[in-house]
Amino acid sequence: MAGAPLYEAVLESLPEDAYHRRAWLALLRCYSRIERELMQSIAQKYDSSLPRYDVLTALAMNEDGLTMGELATILKVSKGNITGVVRRLKSDGLVKKVTSREDRRIQSVTISPQGLRLWEEMHEDYDRIITQLLSGRSVQQLRALIKTLERTIKSVNDVAG
Repeated sequence: MAGAPLYEAVLESLPEDAYHRRAWLALLRCYSRIERELMQSIAQKYDSSLPRYDVLTALAMNEDGLTMGELATILKVSKGNITGVVRRLKSDGLVKKVTSREDRRIQSVTISPQGLRLWEEMHEDYDRIITQLLSGRSVQQLRALIKTLERTIKSVNDVAG
């Protein structure tokens, strides 16, 4: 057991009927494995990261731009978490950042044409990787998984408030 990932050690220690914990660990293991593949691919091919891809995605989907606060809200992170990412994207010429004339505390970020081209290429690879990783499931299985996860999200939201 030494050297095994924590969730595998925990999984082995659980009683067979610990269904809630087992389901949570299965979700966590699946998410972590897919995320690791995406991170490695984006790092190798684009010398980039998932947070950079996420910021570019949010901006590509909001052509008129977003304030730093809106960007943080959409990505469900703090403004501090995206400040460095946006700064590096700006220095790479992938985004433009403009300070509001009315309120100098407000900064709007838009994706540049170069950033949009990079995002389109990254997005295509992202989609290809997800498709490849989930290719072992039939369309029917994927639909059932989506329904199960959507019901689970609703249940979690109902309980968590």
